[in-house]
Amino acid sequence: MRAVLFVATASAALCLGAAALAQPPMSGVVTVSIGPALQVKAKDYGERELSDLAKDLHDEVARAAARARGPRPIRIDLVIEDATPNRPTFDQLGRTPGLSLRSIGLGGARVSGVVTYADGAQRPFREQFYETDLYNERGATTWSDADRAFDKVADAVHDGRYRDAYAGSGPSGDGHFGYPYNR
Repeated sequence: MRAVLFVATASAALCLGAAALAQPPMSGVVTVSIGPALQVKAKDYGERELSDLAKDLHDEVARAAARARGPRPIRIDLVIEDATPNRPTFDQLGRTPGLSLRSIGLGGARVSGVVTYADGAQRPFREQFYETDLYNERGATTWSDADRAFDKVADAVHDGRYRDAYAGSGPSGDGHFGYPYNR
């Protein structure tokens, strides 16, 4: 009985050890801040929403940096310049009785940043994604299109290719879903 328990414990330890080795080492520091244009929208979207967006971007980019092709960045400073939800945020739903989780709009996000490498080289970049066709929004969550923009940022960090200008369509909606909002 003891031999079986020992073998089972040893097997579990080996599996956990292998899983720990399979994880890439963490890369440098990733910071995310909210840009002034998006700070203005915090009153409408809710501070918690912006905090969650920043955390999502941070986590996605940190994972991508840890698996970067080529040299790994030692520091990545990101700014979420703008973001537009696909569905009303929690605060918007609570404040406006006519909205529902079925309300839908075109969303997206714009992110800029600077990636710093160990040799001191700095690479500024800009990425954005904004959906242009409401047909593509089936099944969208509150921040689906912003998440797609964050994927583009993570891909850029992973591949080491950085755009110096925003590419693609810009924002086409304001995320207010048809209700009056005093800006």
